[in-house]
Amino acid sequence: MKRLFTTARPVLRFAAAVALAIPLSSSPSLAQSQGAAKPVPAMRSRLMTTLTGWEVAEYLKRNDVVFVPVGPVEQNGGNPTDVEYVIPLAYAQELAAKSDGLVMPYLAYFYPGGTTTSPATVYVSTSESLPYLKALTRSLIRQGFRRIVFLTSHGPSGNTLLPLVRETFDETHVPVLWMDTGMVRAVKPGEQRPSFGGEGPPNGRTLVTYGAYELVGRLNDMPIGLSQPKHDHVRDPSNLSRFVPPYNGTPAGSFYADPTEHGGFVEPVTAEQRDQWGREGAELIKSQVASFDVSGMLDALRKRDQFTKELEKKYDGLLPAAGR
Repeated sequence: MKRLFTTARPVLRFAAAVALAIPLSSSPSLAQSQGAAKPVPAMRSRLMTTLTGWEVAEYLKRNDVVFVPVGPVEQNGGNPTDVEYVIPLAYAQELAAKSDGLVMPYLAYFYPGGTTTSPATVYVSTSESLPYLKALTRSLIRQGFRRIVFLTSHGPSGNTLLPLVRETFDETHVPVLWMDTGMVRAVKPGEQRPSFGGEGPPNGRTLVTYGAYELVGRLNDMPIGLSQPKHDHVRDPSNLSRFVPPYNGTPAGSFYADPTEHGGFVEPVTAEQRDQWGREGAELIKSQVASFDVSGMLDALRKRDQFTKELEKKYDGLLPAAGR
């Protein structure tokens, strides 16, 4: 199978951890989180919005993990315009099922980057996105979630997510984590974090895209038999990135792009191809999640929280906080 189009900008190459430490009686103890692995309890749903208030309250008596997928709505080749939200949503659901976490859905309208040249792109600036995400994060902490993991699959997400985790940490002292879905894979021996180059099949991004829509129950949203007239790209003649290489998927400086550059031209896909890629992609995502040490990551996040609490006791007067 050949790869038809690129579905996302290059993956972000690091994760950021940071945010508050208010004691919550419903949170599991450090000893509990480091104990022997227990079977993940079955739940009617992992989507927080699908659960009743009583079910959420019962969950928080035993655990405090929530995955928050975030993405834009923008032009993206032959994909639905919410593809870079649906990919992290699919990973969030699988990670939550493996780690006994919940998923907070519906955060699909954020900074898109240079695709604002398309009438299909919804533009929300980073400065408009950040206060809203901070308000949601503060609410999650107040509700009882101590381990909050934001998931993205969109290059410019760092413009919003980096200040979110850093400022949330300074204001609340709870370590919030942000990671790209490209990091969900096994760590090779001797490595400190997942490797990215040369892994997976040549059409891996296509499979991940179709697999994500399969896992969230929306494979029929992927179009079949659709194509578009081709035309010459309007390219930026500056080639500025030869001086300042792209950083976390975002080309050097501010830019706008020809809409067809993001996702490429649409080529027709058959119903058989769509079904096959959906099945193969879902298995690919599941295998990546199966090989990823999500329990170890969440245990490390717990340790960061506990360490921060100790520093609060010793250096409270020096630490930034809301209203100080």
